[in-house]
Amino acid sequence: LGHWGNYSVPRDNPYSQNKDLQPEIWAFGLRDPWRCSFDSERPSKFICADVGQDQYEEVDIITKGGNYGWSMYEGPSRLKNASAGDFEDPIFPVLGYRHSDINKEVGCAAISGGYVYRSKTDPCIYGSYLYGDLYAKNFWAAQENPYNSGNFTARGISFSCAHDSPLNCSSVPNSPLPALGCIFSFGQDNRKDTFVLTSTGVYRVVRPSRCNYTCPMEIARTAESPGPSAPSDGHVAKADLCSVLVLYCLLLLTSFIL
Repeated sequence: LGHWGNYSVPRDNPYSQNKDLQPEIWAFGLRDPWRCSFDSERPSKFICADVGQDQYEEVDIITKGGNYGWSMYEGPSRLKNASAGDFEDPIFPVLGYRHSDINKEVGCAAISGGYVYRSKTDPCIYGSYLYGDLYAKNFWAAQENPYNSGNFTARGISFSCAHDSPLNCSSVPNSPLPALGCIFSFGQDNRKDTFVLTSTGVYRVVRPSRCNYTCPMEIARTAESPGPSAPSDGHVAKADLCSVLVLYCLLLLTSFIL
C-alpha cells in the first residue's frame, strides 16, 4: 500500500491467480465484519467480529482462503433458505452469542470487535480478547485455553464508576452503572492500552487498584518492582469506570482524538 491509494496485490494471496475472483480477497463468507485486529504478540493471529443478520453475532479467526459460511450459515446454524448443492465446509466462529441471549427487550444486536489485551496496565486481563455489543451495552473478555488452540471462553463484564474520577460520571437512572450509550469501536495506542469508543465518550483501561478492586497480579508486580506510578499520557480524564467481573477499569477521555 502506497501513497494516493496505490497498492499491489501480494503474490501469495489465495486468489491472486484466479481470474474469476478479485485478487485482493483473503477470505470470504463474512457478512459484515465490524472491526478486525491482529494480536500484537502473535501477528499471524487475525481476529474479526462479524455482525449477523437476525440471530447470531460472531468472532472469527481469519485464515488464508478461509470460508466463514455466509450466506448459507449465520454463526453455527445453517439458514433455512440456504440453497442446496455443493458447499465447502465452513469455518465456524470461535466466539459468539444469540441476539435473544443478550438483548431480550430490543431483540437486536451488533457486535463490535476489539483487541487481544497486551498492555502492562492491567495484568489480570492480559491475553484476553476484548469485545462488546453496540446495543446491549455489554463487554466480554475471552481467554484462549490452551494457548494457541483456538478454544476461547468468554466472561461478561459489568462496570461502575471509579472512586477517584476527576470529573462526575454520568450514570443510568436508578442504577450505579455508568451511562455508556452505544458501543461503537475499540482502539489501541503505542503502549498497547485499549480504548473503547461509545456514544458518550472514549474510555481507557486503567489499573484495577484505581477502582478499589484487587488484582493479585498487580499486587505481586508492585511488590516486586516498587517505584513511582506511570507518567500521565497527557489526556484529560472525564470519568473513570471499574469492571466488576474481570477487575479492570476504564478511563473516559474528553477528546475523541487519541
